[in-house]
Amino acid sequence: MGHYTKKPVLIEARRFETNNDDGSHMTLLCDWANEPKDKAVVTHDGTSIFVATLEGTMRAEVGDWIIRGVEGEIYPCRDSVFQATYAVASAAPDGSGTPAITRGEADAIVEASTAPRVTADAIKAKIASADFFRSGVLTICIIEMVSGFTFVGKSACVSPENYDQAAGERYSYDDAFRQIWAFEAYLLREQLSAASDRAA
Repeated sequence: MGHYTKKPVLIEARRFETNNDDGSHMTLLCDWANEPKDKAVVTHDGTSIFVATLEGTMRAEVGDWIIRGVEGEIYPCRDSVFQATYAVASAAPDGSGTPAITRGEADAIVEASTAPRVTADAIKAKIASADFFRSGVLTICIIEMVSGFTFVGKSACVSPENYDQAAGERYSYDDAFRQIWAFEAYLLREQLSAASDRAA
């Protein structure tokens, strides 16, 4: 016995938005849910949508979501539960276009992770110093770690009129910081792998 978190899975869902007079919206939802035909039996009566499941027939009202799960199963879900459980994702793992969620939403997902991971605070604790140098529109940041290892970050703008020293220092620092993150991730993965080998 113990505590568990839900694994991230990709589901397909459509919202039951209206029970318009001609029932066309509900018919389209039912047609979508009933493909392929052997996965579900979904019907409507002009007001509600009914989903036949192993646990019995479940009713979906306006505002609810109809979900196709990881094994093709169909089930309704209240909007409040849906919003608390799911976030918009790309249509496929190799989807194209802009990210489906904001940086803040992605950060919130990462912050909720409980497995070992690299954190900004852990990296900052290993930084001994940061020095900045300017050459025209180029800003260079040299971060020295407590261990003595150094990382170099760079930032530049196209037009000299746009140069701002504080912004240049921020961007060059972030550039160096991202490099540290990759090294720390590799180090942590090595440690986890070694621990797994010892436990085997």
